[in-house]
Amino acid sequence: MLNARIAIIAAFVGSLCLGAIVISASDMFSHDHFPIHEHGHSHDNGESAQNQSLVIPIPTPEPADFELIKVGWTLFNDPNLSSNKSVSCGTCHNLKTNGAQITPVSHGVKGQGKRNSLTVFNVSLNYRFFWDGRTNSLTKQLDGPIHTPTEMDSSWQNIHAYVSSSSTYQTLFSAAKRPITINDIKFALVSFQEQLLTPHSPFDQFLQGKEDAITPQAQKGWEAFQKIGCINCHQGSNIGGSLMQRFGYYSDTAEPNGGWVDTGRHAFTQKDIDMHLFRVASLRNVADTPPYFHDGRAATLKKAINIMADVQLGVTLEPETVSDLVAFLHSLSAPRPHILEELERD
Repeated sequence: MLNARIAIIAAFVGSLCLGAIVISASDMFSHDHFPIHEHGHSHDNGESAQNQSLVIPIPTPEPADFELIKVGWTLFNDPNLSSNKSVSCGTCHNLKTNGAQITPVSHGVKGQGKRNSLTVFNVSLNYRFFWDGRTNSLTKQLDGPIHTPTEMDSSWQNIHAYVSSSSTYQTLFSAAKRPITINDIKFALVSFQEQLLTPHSPFDQFLQGKEDAITPQAQKGWEAFQKIGCINCHQGSNIGGSLMQRFGYYSDTAEPNGGWVDTGRHAFTQKDIDMHLFRVASLRNVADTPPYFHDGRAATLKKAINIMADVQLGVTLEPETVSDLVAFLHSLSAPRPHILEELERD
């Protein structure tokens, strides 16, 4: 039964997807090789043999050095890494709740913000990071919030000076058998975030063959998710997080945000071809991470689903279908990463 289900998913995704999923390191900043998916509801069998991507369960975290993870966790929650010592990584990515923030946009050291915070749960399963997809590794991603004036407004040199002079960090790094260097500070942060996986959601159990793991309504939602084309962009183990897509494929969706209109990847590259391109968000734990979209414009899943159906798929969904999709999306929620309980108890 499981193999049949996976085969159906593979065929459906293969028939919908255009463009390469995997990019070589040398091509990762070349627009010609950037993974952008076009929409459509046709089923061209000639494309089925190309670019297949499965919706697969979240893996269990690999065993890790607890002392090293403890260093990363401490750094992640330390507001002293920011210029005014008031904003930590955990300020915008609340580890006690959903790994994100409940406000429409996050606010940094100057009380300003432009985009909604993305959850750090399962972040290591993404291929692209930030809403504009500007980097493709967790290590490179760290530079964004550290250097950005409206976020932490700091530098690795300042962070290294602070950490090196701290007796707390001297003890932590010694226990982890690591020197205090900029690279080791980054390594600890990345190693910690790689542990923030949320396996064993009801939907993952369903994929693994447990038929009653999700409700009949959620199963209908999963069928609708495939049939109407959501799976075209939301795919892989993170059900998103790897592709870039134009927000507003069928209609204009730009909304002013404090006098600033977010043009997506274009704001980073200044290329017209990148206008309103955004990274496809992961749907893992999505029921727990409102509000939705890069500007937090949708407070509920129902509103978010209706917006996506309208502007990305060009369809109007029946209320029953929307409810089914909501039930399916709730089945993607799993408990907080287990490592957090261990760290909090330590």
